[in-house]
Parts: sequence; C-alpha cells; structure tokens
Amino acid sequence: MKKLFLIVLMVTVLFGTVWAGGGAEAPEPEVELEGEFAGKHIGFVNAGPDDYYAQFGDALVAIAQDYGIRVTELNSDYSPERELENVQDLIAAGVDAISVITAGAAGSAQSIRAAYEADVPIFFIAGKPEVLPGTDLTGHVTDNFVIAGYTVGQWVAENHPDSISVKIPGFLGQGPAEGQIVGYQMALEEAGMEPATILASSEWQRTLAIPITQDLVASGREFDVIFGANEETVAGILQVFDEWGIDDKIVISVNGKEEGWEWLEQGRMHATTPNPPSLNADLSMQQMVRHFRGEPFEQYLQIMPFDVLTADNLDDAIPWNAENYMRGRAAGEFEWDLAYYEEQYRENREMFEEFDAALMEYMGR
Repeated sequence: MKKLFLIVLMVTVLFGTVWAGGGAEAPEPEVELEGEFAGKHIGFVNAGPDDYYAQFGDALVAIAQDYGIRVTELNSDYSPERELENVQDLIAAGVDAISVITAGAAGSAQSIRAAYEADVPIFFIAGKPEVLPGTDLTGHVTDNFVIAGYTVGQWVAENHPDSISVKIPGFLGQGPAEGQIVGYQMALEEAGMEPATILASSEWQRTLAIPITQDLVASGREFDVIFGANEETVAGILQVFDEWGIDDKIVISVNGKEEGWEWLEQGRMHATTPNPPSLNADLSMQQMVRHFRGEPFEQYLQIMPFDVLTADNLDDAIPWNAENYMRGRAAGEFEWDLAYYEEQYRENREMFEEFDAALMEYMGR
C-alpha cells in the first residue's frame, strides 16, 4: 500500500498538481504556472481537518501560485506518526521544500530529523516544533498563543474585572492550546482575578464543544465569561446557549475569522484575538522564497497580534478566506510583508522570550 501511495505521489509531482491527502482524489494535471519560481514544487503537511488548518492550505496554495510554485498537500489527521510518514513520502518524491503544521510538538522532532538528514528544507507554521540536538529546521512562523490568551485575558480584566471565567481548550499536546491557557491565566492573575476553570478539550471542533457546554450549563457552575479556544468551539457554545436561552454570558475566543466578525457585530461574541492562518501561510511562503533566493530571514518568527478584535475595530481585521485575503493583500488593506513582521518581532523579542519560557514551564509540568 505504501509503495502504491509513493507511485501515485510521484505522478502527482511529475504533473505538478495540488492534491489534498487523506483519501481525496488527485485532480487532473494543471497547466504550467508562471512566476519567479516556476517549476518549484513544495509539499505541505497539514495537521488535521479543522477549518483553521484548511484555511492554511488554501492561502498557501494561492500565494505559492503567485510565485509559480506548485503545492502538494497531505493531511496528518492529528497523528504524529502519519505526519512523519507524510514528510518521508514528500522527501522521496523529491519536493524542493516542505511546510508543516505539526500534529504534535514531540512528533515534530522526527519530521525535522528526516528532512534535515535528507537535506530538504523544512518550514513549520503555528505550534512549536521540537528540534533535536544535531538537527535544525529551516524556518518557523507562528502566532504566539500565550500572548493571544494574554491579550484577550487583559480585555476581560479591563472590561469585566469582577467576572468568573471558564475555558474550553483546544487540542492538547500541540502547544497552542496550552499557550492560550498560560496566557489567559497570567492576565487574570496580574489583575487579581480568580483563575479560569479549565474544562474538557474541544479539540478545536464545534461538535465536541456542544456536549462540554451542555454539561457546564447543566452543572449549575457559576461563571460570567466563557473562553472558547477557537471560533469553531464558540460555534458549539453559541448553539447550546441559543437552545437554552442563555444570553447573559461574555463569550471570547482566539481566531478572528469572518464568521466571528458576524458574531461580534451581533453581540453574540464579545472579543477575540486574531490569528489569521492566511497571514501565517503568507509569511511562511515568503520565508521559502527568501530561502530559494539565498536571502536571510528570521528563522523563528512570531507574530504580535495587532489588537483584540471587537465590534468596534472590525475594519482592521485580516481575512481568513484565501480569496478575500488575496484581494485585500493586493489592495494594501493590511500589513503582510515579511520584513514588517520581522522588525516587529525584533522590537518585542524579550517579551516573546518571556512568554515562551512561561509556556515551556507549563508544558514541563
């Protein structure tokens, strides 16, 4: 079965198609792309089927095509073992570079080792990959999820200082979910507020958030603020609140996608820290382009959220949708250039390091 997969993947590379793995059928070969790097071909290993990750793939493909680069996408379905297999398959297929959203921080180490030993450039997006001694990755772009949790926690402390919070975390073990927890608790602690009660994980999925929210409501637990790890989680929360006629809770999140903009306008969600995957994918692709050109770049880049997104500043939101993002990018409606975010990162490096250390301590516990 493995041999058959490699044969099919090699045919995919030969014709330069874009193929989403995980059982999807390969499309018909496309016409040759034009651009600075026409003929280059990269592999993209996605972590899972979540909407957040799907947007990464859409944006990465759209931006790559501007440079003439083809993308083959495979999905790890949240399995570190499958992630490693996907990386190994792409290495065997002879791609020019590999981009990965890791399915698990610990599992990323083996993916990096495989690419490093094969001398294939490997870039990571989101999460925090683990690098073993004697190996290295080529580039990494991520939102700082501790800062994301911290900034929305500051918003709660400023606007609802006497509130009691509960939190539904995302998929634990990757790093982003834990980062949100650490940052949010730090903000509440600094404000002298009670720490949030951590509920079961939604694994970033609305369907899993529904029973967690139902159990919360049925328990009679007192709370004023509910922090859904992402807006898929919030969708599940809002469904339960609608069914139970609950409209007096403060709902916050991390994401800032278009569906969330509507909830902010309607007053159903109240604040969210934006982390557009479209921007992450764009910056990662720009790192790859710099690598292909032989130009330097910040190897480990973290993105500072511009603000907490509320109903009052939606004009500043960066789209998730790849088509909307590319249109806004072309019109100069938001900052997207790698150099801008590198300078921002250098200016705030000490703060990033402080928050990274807090996450490492938490993960170590």
